[in-house]
Parts: sequence; structure tokens; C-alpha cells
Amino acid sequence: MEPGTHGVLIYDSNENKRDVLFSHLRCGQDDSKLVYVCSDERPEQIGDEMKSHGIDVGGLMAKDRLTISNYDEVYIGRDGSVDIPNIIDGFAKLAWGCSRGGLGAMRAAGEMSCFFRRGKVVELVEYENALGKHLYFPGIGMCAYNVVEMQGAGCLDLLMPLLRAHGPVILTGPKGGVVLESERVQPAHVEQVMQIRI
Repeated sequence: MEPGTHGVLIYDSNENKRDVLFSHLRCGQDDSKLVYVCSDERPEQIGDEMKSHGIDVGGLMAKDRLTISNYDEVYIGRDGSVDIPNIIDGFAKLAWGCSRGGLGAMRAAGEMSCFFRRGKVVELVEYENALGKHLYFPGIGMCAYNVVEMQGAGCLDLLMPLLRAHGPVILTGPKGGVVLESERVQPAHVEQVMQIRI
């Protein structure tokens, strides 16, 4: 993926999530700033799992090239607020800092389940649309959505609008995986791979 890519992952298990997101980050561990925002698991769990997927967590953190944050440090404040301009500005500053520091594009991965758990669905859609299909800063972002969590929250009707707010779409579920551009994704693609009805 090129700098400016705003991709989305729809997954059904932590294993599938880790395979895709950690591969995304591993591609930049030699020359980029890596950012991971947790929502499904704690930062310590993510760090341990990254190690088992071949990411040099200790070395990258020592060089300030890997950040693993909980969602309430990035997306939703402890007071329940979602400051969309501030979130985007934070990612943009990190990305431009990488560029000025001679690193490749920042690679970010974010678990988005917190928005459903905290009842911030309207803000989530606004945030994804504000980022747009192409990032204006030198970053490569991957937003990760747990389809089981979305289904449990009664939010599957938001799936297609959220996919359309991104560039590449990665679907990984019980029937394998597929990568499509968001304009080409049809509900039937999602239903077939994820084994759900939307």
C-alpha cells in the first residue's frame, strides 16, 4: 500500500485480525513509525502477540518507532468525547514527523470496536468520512472492524457506508479472504466471505 492509503479490515476473529494488521505493520518495521490503537485487547496483549508475529517490539519501542495505545488515549476521551479534528491532527503530526525525520510513511492500525461499545456510532461514521478514502498526510492506515461485534451491536447497516469511506477493503472470515477496492464491494461479497446477512 502506498502512502496516503486508508484501508479497512473486516474480520471475525482476533487471529484473522492479527494476521492482517501485524503483516501491515511488519512491512514498515525497518523504516517507518508504527502505531497501533487497541480496542479489543489490552496494549500488553497486543505487544506480546506482535512479538510472536516477528515484530521487534522492544527494539522499535526503544527507538520510539512503535506506539501501542489504548483507544481512550486516541479515539474516545475518558469523558466520552470524540474530538475528530484532534484525532486526525494527531495522526497527521506523527506522519509528518516521520517524513521530516527521514522515515518512511507512518503505518497505523486501529481497532474500531470501542465506538460501538461506547455508543459513538455517529461520531465513528463522521470520523471515517473526515479521513476520506485517501489520507492527506504520509501515512498508511488500516481501520479494523470486528463483524461479530458490529452484528451484536445491531450496526450491520453501517457496514457498507463504512466500507465506502475507505480505499482498499480486506475481508477475512470463515470463507477465506478477499481484497477489493471499496467502490467494487457489494453486500454479496461481504455476506459470502463473512457468512452473515447484511
